[in-house]
Amino acid sequence: MGKTIQNAVCIFGAGFILDQLYNLQKEFDGTLDGTDIEYVHRMRVATRRLRSGFTCFKDCLPKKKSKLWRDEIRRITHALGDARDLDIQIDCLNKLYDESLAPNYKPGYHRILLRLKQGRSKAQRKVTKKLKELKDNEILSEMLSRFEKLASYSGDMYLYAPSLYQRAFNNINKNLDEFLSYQEDIRDPEKMDRLHAMRIAGKQLRYTIEIFSPIYDKALLPYVQIMKEVQDLLGTIHDDDIWVSWLPKFIEEEKARVEEYFGNTSALNKLLPGINHLIENRQKDRDETYQSFIATWDTLQSENAWEYLKEIIHAPINVDAAVAYLEVKEQDEPDAINEYDRDASLGEDPASEDELTGTPSA
Repeated sequence: MGKTIQNAVCIFGAGFILDQLYNLQKEFDGTLDGTDIEYVHRMRVATRRLRSGFTCFKDCLPKKKSKLWRDEIRRITHALGDARDLDIQIDCLNKLYDESLAPNYKPGYHRILLRLKQGRSKAQRKVTKKLKELKDNEILSEMLSRFEKLASYSGDMYLYAPSLYQRAFNNINKNLDEFLSYQEDIRDPEKMDRLHAMRIAGKQLRYTIEIFSPIYDKALLPYVQIMKEVQDLLGTIHDDDIWVSWLPKFIEEEKARVEEYFGNTSALNKLLPGINHLIENRQKDRDETYQSFIATWDTLQSENAWEYLKEIIHAPINVDAAVAYLEVKEQDEPDAINEYDRDASLGEDPASEDELTGTPSA
């Protein structure tokens, strides 16, 4: 029965992983084109969710390919991340650079926008290179083939086994504990690194909740929204921190460029009002967003949101049905319940069972 349970967990995981591979594939051409920033955003999210799936079901990855796949997707995520961060900054500046902006601020804003667009063109070249490498080395098609085969067994096996709920509990609980470990630092607005780390942990928690949400009916859906709200607030705080820390460095870089070109720095005076105005603007936005985050956090605490989440994942909804189903299938239809095992062992690759399911649980 141990192998059957392991297969149920892996087949469920394959379904999620396959969805993310399809999402990644769907955004491929648009991301290569680079004219619509939403393609980059959606593909980056797909790679992050894919990496979360790899983490939750790491024992289900093929042993010979696991590290290669994980490293390749991580490199894609990082390349897309650099482009996405610049897209966010450019979009922010475009929204601020309107008719209401004072004329003496516009030269500084325009210069920042110019440099950001130059950086975005460079980032696009990196994205294009990484995506072409992914296509040329056939890693994407290889992953699709593997997980399509594994997911195809979902119709022959009851997937909501007790071990799947245990897997959900272990992963959600672990990520929740990691996320909550930062709460002792949130009252200090100057702890930027801790707030940023909390944002990353929150993103991982959200994706893990999304992975296992189907097995809890609709009970986890509110927490997907909760984590999105928290993540957005922490994301805005981080984006503003980047602006406030980067812009003084930008001034020094522009000063060096102006001096090299003109032989003096007087031309920089035209840019400084706008750059300094943007620093003040982003600091104000950061302060306001931080207060919104604290208010949201206090509300969640008062509603015992995290305690209720632990209760949900501690009490699986379908465990009785899963146990009953498995008992019937083992007694009455042993061939059907072990069909995946037989097929894997009869595959062309003698190691295919290990590669598709990992080491079975005891």
